[in-house]
Amino acid sequence: MNTEQDHIHAKSGENQYVETPVTTIFKKFANQKDVSLVYGEPIDHGLQKIVPVAKVLYAVGGGGDGRGGEGGGGTFRIKPVGVYVITPDQVKFTSTLDVKKITALTVFIGGLLSIFAILKRK
Repeated sequence: MNTEQDHIHAKSGENQYVETPVTTIFKKFANQKDVSLVYGEPIDHGLQKIVPVAKVLYAVGGGGDGRGGEGGGGTFRIKPVGVYVITPDQVKFTSTLDVKKITALTVFIGGLLSIFAILKRK
């Protein structure tokens, strides 16, 4: 069953390339082989240069019927992990994780597990 568009392409004897959203997404990630997906643009602050760092996870998929009909989907997840602070004297990484909170949570969970173990013995 030919549509009018298929009929026009068949008459002209040429297949026209149609840019679709799925193609655009694949091109973006295929062409962006530099680190800008993970490292943001540097920010100058006096003598310091600050470079934001993120963990980027993405998955995309798609398909087509060969006649211009395409479909696809995907997911993107971007999580900030810290910043590099670059000065004339040093390069220092500062994480977005709060070590004090993680330590407190670990001690709290350890305490709960100890209480449960003591109660279980009784």
